[in-house]
Order: sequence, then structure tokens, then C-alpha cells
Amino acid sequence: MAGNRKSKGETEKNEEKKEGGLDARPDGKVRWTKNMREALAKFNDRPCGRCGGLLSEERSLADSLDFFRRHRSSFYPPRAARLRMLEMHGAAAAELLFEPSPHKEAVTDLLAIHDAEVVRFFVAQVKQIDCKNALVKQAARWPLFVLRELLSANPARHQAGAALVLELLAANPEWQEPLEASCDEAQRKTLARLQEDGSAGVADAPAADWPALLRRPPWKNRQALPVIPVLALQPLPPTARLHWTDLKPPQYLQATGDLSDWLAREVRVSRDRSNQWMTEFPRHQPDAPDAIREGGNLHKALWMLGLRPELIDDVIAGRHEITSPEDFGQLPGSRWGVAEYIWQLPPPLAVAAFTHGPAVDHFMGDVARVRPILHALGTDALPGLPRFLKQGSRAMFELASVIEWDPLAGWIAKGFHTNRWVRREAAAWLERYPDTAARGLVPVALGEPGPAHESAQAALRWLHDNGHADAVRAQAQAYGAEAADAVAQLLSIAPEDVLPDSLPVVPKTLPLPSLPRLILKEGGLALPQAVVPDVLMAMMLGKPDAPYPGLAPLLDALAPDSLARFGRALLAWWIGNGRPARERWMFALQGRLGDGETARQLYSLLRQWRAGLDRVRAYDAMAMLGEIGSDAALMHLAELARQTRYDDLRTRADRMLGEVAEQRGLSLDQLADRTVPDLGLDARARLTLDFGPRSFEVRMDDSFQPVVHDARGKALKTLPKAGANDDAGKAAAAATQLKELRKLAKTVATTQIRRLEAAMCAQRRWGPDEFMPFFANHPVLRVFSRPLVWGLFDADDKLQGTFRVTAEGELADLHDDPVKLPENARIGLPHPLDFAALDASLVTAWAPVLADYEILQPFEQLARQSFVLDPALRAGRELPQWAGRAVSNAALMGLETRGWVREIGDGGMVNSFNKGVPGEGQVCLRLEEGWFVQDSPDGKVLQTVHGVALTGTERTLGDLPAIAFSEIERDLQRAVRETSA
Repeated sequence: MAGNRKSKGETEKNEEKKEGGLDARPDGKVRWTKNMREALAKFNDRPCGRCGGLLSEERSLADSLDFFRRHRSSFYPPRAARLRMLEMHGAAAAELLFEPSPHKEAVTDLLAIHDAEVVRFFVAQVKQIDCKNALVKQAARWPLFVLRELLSANPARHQAGAALVLELLAANPEWQEPLEASCDEAQRKTLARLQEDGSAGVADAPAADWPALLRRPPWKNRQALPVIPVLALQPLPPTARLHWTDLKPPQYLQATGDLSDWLAREVRVSRDRSNQWMTEFPRHQPDAPDAIREGGNLHKALWMLGLRPELIDDVIAGRHEITSPEDFGQLPGSRWGVAEYIWQLPPPLAVAAFTHGPAVDHFMGDVARVRPILHALGTDALPGLPRFLKQGSRAMFELASVIEWDPLAGWIAKGFHTNRWVRREAAAWLERYPDTAARGLVPVALGEPGPAHESAQAALRWLHDNGHADAVRAQAQAYGAEAADAVAQLLSIAPEDVLPDSLPVVPKTLPLPSLPRLILKEGGLALPQAVVPDVLMAMMLGKPDAPYPGLAPLLDALAPDSLARFGRALLAWWIGNGRPARERWMFALQGRLGDGETARQLYSLLRQWRAGLDRVRAYDAMAMLGEIGSDAALMHLAELARQTRYDDLRTRADRMLGEVAEQRGLSLDQLADRTVPDLGLDARARLTLDFGPRSFEVRMDDSFQPVVHDARGKALKTLPKAGANDDAGKAAAAATQLKELRKLAKTVATTQIRRLEAAMCAQRRWGPDEFMPFFANHPVLRVFSRPLVWGLFDADDKLQGTFRVTAEGELADLHDDPVKLPENARIGLPHPLDFAALDASLVTAWAPVLADYEILQPFEQLARQSFVLDPALRAGRELPQWAGRAVSNAALMGLETRGWVREIGDGGMVNSFNKGVPGEGQVCLRLEEGWFVQDSPDGKVLQTVHGVALTGTERTLGDLPAIAFSEIERDLQRAVRETSA
């Protein structure tokens, strides 16, 4: 038997050798591992209770697969059953392991199956890190075969498959030539597309032209920094002020609008709640000592707050003063509601209990408990505050915004330096109280080394560099000459020279040669590949909200478009490698490096992440859109503000857009008008692509798709390849520009068409000073404005006349006569009901005019169905005709694109959809059942409509604007079926 085993082992070795070499292919055999054999041994084949069949019975592959799938739930352990199928039928049974997002055990088993279909499965799942790593292992066995399969999938440049191709070729450059020779035409084109570089032909910049940081990187020339003396400074007497008038009310109060005297009201509510707890003391504390139960409120309150029982009488009589935590013992058994008892104490005792008593859980995670205590007790209570502060609570930082108190500075500095979620709030506190901050930070910054020491130094540097150098120097001087000299020495160190003891390392698998070239703004030359690791080091040294100080001037020296391409390549690598936490800087920097295409990719990613409940990453991506700040990025934020599926995304997008709009003095709608990206198009919606000696013109057709024309105006199917006489660098840049235009054009078209349709339904109006530059003459919106009929409205919003925008950007009426806009004109998109109110024949008159010019409207305007409310229903709120009818889940989810919002009812069921109406209230479509909020509903499943009614208002259906009712009825007509479920 030993001889047989040896022979079998030699056979397997020889088979492995046959698979070796660049041209090797999987041989369709299974290489059983010890672990697989052990798992297979655990299989227990039992006859089916219904049919009596066994998995191990001899059948054809198709019959075995059918039997397995019908009895899947009865096999245990499931892995052993799959391996039994693999033993019976070989690699052909591998499809049983082909499941979305396979776990590591399944991936390990699949790697033992040397079959082409397994490679193709991994290619389809390459965005899963385990599958990507499996492909790397397979590429070591069958290099060209795996690469060709990856290329056959035709991945986009930012997708994981593309990143893996570039990574493998960068690590194995000797594979490039044989790969090109072995590819078919489609694979070769994909490879060329993935490897094309917009900076092809660009020469390297001489060292003298490099940014200063790259000429002498601090990490390669580390100098001994001055030693900052460690001083044991005693804090100066602190400033202690509470600026309550500047504190914003909580969001729930802002939503109700009841903001008058809200802080005093909080105190009253707290006292009332405390009194209620006191009346229920016997029920809550049946085991309290007799002396406490029979004593007064002070006895009960002090006992509940943990004061040692033998001190209670003396404290109440004034014979003992609470001065330390030693005066307190264990809290009573039940902690629930303990914090409420502090309101039973006179202010001096309340301050002492707050300062020295045991930390009460229900005190302190809730800012709503702390805020009224501070408001009632004032600055005397501040010494008790620090032990209750929590770094993870943004609400705590909001409360701190009105507390001017030196000892708070260290806690603020920690949030500023280490907590990206509250860095903005912490920086605002430092900015608001620079003298108080500096006075509180100097002793910590010059104290013993440690995390608090580092945070204090970082905060002092920030104050010094952000307009508060005088405050820092003055407060340092207040501690004496030695402290002033030490702080001056600290601030004299160049921020970029402050490096960690252990430097980060560029990932070994990051394919540096395949990263897009970085182009200098001045001169247009490229940074050499040799300095790319130094650029990456400058990126790695920072934190998400605190970039390395030398990074900003470095980025300023580089062309924004090359930076954006470089950043997107890093993002693709990060995602393709399982989003490793250590390399999160690649993601975090997208807001600083990105452009319109980056914004498009982030918008797509954040929706995927939010759908997968990865909220933190989705929120980060939203913040990056705001940081990019381009018209395209703001357009995507506006889309998030309009969507109705995710309330958290909508709320955050509204807040971010509101901040931008406030800065610019605009409404959100006005901001959306002004932030439509022009995509590089000129006033005629055209773009010139420069090849050097020749050029091509891109014109946007009526569906907003780019069409390439040559110098004679002839339309071309594709952009020609660069010829021998063309400038290779310019031709490559032009090809990249066209490719990015195609991607953005689709997104922009969808967004703007939806926005214009919503503007028509909402009856928005514009003046000539807005309409002409932002619609009629805008490079993008002129394309969508041209197919629509526009109207002039009077002060009562009645349609007075109509016109269209010509291809030349001029205005013409129904008879093609020129239209001149009055200075006080109110311009809008007429709804069919507007047309009917002016002249019932207008719609039919305009249709042939547009047809003569071969114009198709981007959404239904002239052909739009309109509806009028039945007079019999005007006095009510119900629309009874919809009750009992059927509606599919797909149609319900489609309503969300029309402004309807799903509502979650009892038991976590999605059982209604609402759409707001002008003024107050909403129309509610209620379902008999619905689906559980965490389910992924089958679009084909039918629901039964329980009813449709106007809710949330005293108004009736007859009070609704005619257009608002018509649009709701149109939505329902399109979604709800005429029959019952």
C-alpha cells in the first residue's frame, strides 16, 4: 500500500508539472487536501424520509445535482455533502460551491478544484477579497489563462477585476508580452484600455521643478528635533463662564418649533420628574433602611446618591461638608432613576453630590440629564463635569460649545486630535475660546509625554497657525519665562518635520508602475516614477481630518485632473483588496483629490454601502462629496436629498446643501440651478478634442449622448486612434476626456430630467436673470430646455403665454416669432392643466411644431395625462376607489422615484407610502400587509391596498391644488392595478 501511495503522489506531482508554465491551463481534476478528506469522513448519508433516496446512489450528474438541491436542507454537515458530490462526480460538481460571497472554507475547497469554471466563478466574484486572493493563487499556477478570463469580463477601470490585472502585471512584467500574444481581439482591446495612460508621452520633470517636499523629503532626511523641556506647571486660576444664549435647542425641539425658554423648561421637567420619583420611592426601594424610608426627602435623596449612611444626618444638619469621593459608598441596588434625586438637594449639596458622588450611568450618557443640571447649578458644578464627558458623543461637544472653562481644553484637544467625528466641533471650541484654550493646554503640552501631551501640542499648533498666535504666546508667558521659551521652541518646529517614530509602509501589492502619472501644473511635465513612493508617504502620514502638513503644498503643485485619476486608482485598489483598515487613507483622501468622475463613483459606492447597512462608510463618502464641492458633486448631494428611501442620507445631504446654500445666500432650489456641471462643453453644448495637428468636435445629441464629428462635420462612430503625425499625449488625453464625458453625461441627463419634471409639478418659477443663464444658455440644460414648452405666468400663477428655446438659444412662440421676456417675467414649465386653463387647443397646437423639428420631449409634458377630482369627493379625505385593488412590490418601490416615502409601522412592517402635498399633510397609501423592513421584497409579489387618504391635516381633498392632485392620481394610476390581489 505504501508503494501505491508513493505512486499516486508521484502521479499528482507530474500532473502539477504539466499545469506549470505561462500557458498552463486547469486540467479539470480535484486535488484533495487532508482537510477536505477529514471533512468528507464526517458525511452521514441517510435515506430521505419521503422518497427513501440516498445522496450516494449512482446517478447521472444532472440527476445527482437535482437530488442534492431538492434535499439540501437535510444534509449535515452541508460541506461534507458537497464534498461527497465532488468525490462522486469530480470537478463537474463544483457548481454546488458557487454561491454569492462564498465563505473562506468554500473558497479553500474551490482552490483544490483545478477547473476553468472555478476560475470564471472567482472572476465573477473578484470584488470579494477572498475570491480576489484565490485568483492571485490561481494566477501563480495558470498565469495567462487567469489574466485572459479577467480581461474577458471587460471590467471598468475602477472595478476590482481591472485592479487585479494591473496588479498582476506590475508584479510580473514578464507576463505582458506573452499575454498580448495569446489574447483575442476583444481581450487585447480591454487590456489596452486598462493600461492606457492619459499622460502617455509626457516627459519626466527635472528635480529642480519638483515640489520642495519631494526634493528633500523629511522622512529621508530626519533631523534631531529640539528637545522640548518637560515642565511641571500648576494650572492658572481658570476662567469659568456659561454662554447659554448661544446654545442651539435639540433637534426634536427645532422640529416642533417650540423654542421659547426651552432651557428653563428642561429644568422644570427635570424637577417634576424628580418629584414623581420621590412619591414612588417606597415602591422602587422596598429594601431601604427604616431610617431612610421614614426620613424626609433629603434623607432619601442622599441615600440614593450613595452618601455613606452614617454621614447623612450630619450633612443635613451642616455638621459635615462633602469634600471628597470617600464620603460616598456603593449606590443602592437599583441604579435606574438615581440621577433624578439630585434635584431634591439644595444647590450646595447638589454641587457636592455632582462633583464627588459615584458616576451614575443614567446621568451621563444622556446630555439631556447633564444640561439642566449645569443650567440650574451654574459654574459651581463645572468641577464635576469632566468625569461624565464622553468622546464619542457629538451632543457632548455641542454642550461644551457654550462652556468657557480652562480644564475642558484637554478633553477638547483629545477630540480634535484623535476623533474625526467631532474634530469640527472641537476646532470650533478652540476658535471660539483661544485664550481659555491656550491657558488650559500649556501645562499639558509641556507635561509628561503621552496621548494627552500629543493632543495638547497639536491643538496649540493649530491655534498658532489659525490666527491665534498672540493668544498662545500671551498665555505661555503667563506661566513664566521658562514656559514661554518652551512653547516658542515647540512652535518653531516645522509641522512637516514632526514625524511618527514608526513610518507607514506602502503596500507591497500596490502596482506603482501602473498608477496614473502625476503631472505638474507648471510646465505640464510628469513626476518620475521614482518619487511616487514619497508622494504616497505624504498621503499616508495624515489622518482623515488632519492631513500631513506638507501634503497641501504638494497637491497644489500638481494638475487636478492627474491627481483625480491617481486618487481613483488608489480607491480601486483599496476596494479590490477588501478595503483594508490600514490603507483607509486611500479612501479618506478622495475628497481632496477627486473631481466630477470621482464624485460619480463615490455616489454609486455610498448607495451600495448604505444598502448594505455600512452607514459609516456611506457617511464618509457623503462628506467627501461635500469636500470635492464641484458642481457635479453638489448635484449628487442634491440627488441624495431628493431620494426618499434612506432618511439618514436625505437628512445629511439636506444639512450639507443647506450650509452651502447659506454661504451663497441661496435657497436649495436656487443652488441646484447654479450647480449643474457644464462637463467642459461650450455654450453650444460642444467640446473640441485636440490631437495636435488635427482636432475633432463632440456634439451632444437630443438624448444627451456625445457624437464625434471630424473637421468637415461628418459624424463618426468612434473617436479615431492616434496616427503617426498626431501628438500621442494629446490624443490619449482626448480619449480619456471623451470616456469620462460619456460616463458623466448619462448621470447628468437622468438627474436633470428628473429635476425639470419635478419643477413642472411643483410649479417653480424663474425670472429672466435666472432662466437665460441657467437654462436657455447653459451648456447642459439648453439640451433639455429645447424640447420643452415654457410659459409666462402672471402674479396669480395663471399661464399667459408660451414659447420654446431654439437650437440657437433664442426664444420663439408657437408661430416661430421671436419672444422678448419682460423684466418682471415669471417663467415656468406649464403643466397640461395650465395649458387647458389658458386655451384647450394649445397642447395639440404645440405637438406638430416640435414634431417638425424632430424633437422628442425628455419627459411627458404635452402628452401627460391629467386628472380632476370628482366633485363628490371634495369635502372628504378618502379616495375610496383604490381600496381592495392590487399593487406589486416593484410598483410600490417605483413610487419612491416619484417622491413617495415608505413608512414603517408596527412590528417593523413597511405598510404604507406617503407623498407630501403643498402646505401641510400628505396622501397616504396604506397596505393590508406589506413586508418586514429588513426583507428584500420580491417585486412580483402583489399587495392589497387598504386605502388611500389625505392625512396629517384638517384640510380636505378639495383644498389641494389641482396640479398636486393630478400628479398623485397619475402616480396611483400607473402603480395600482384595476383588479384585486
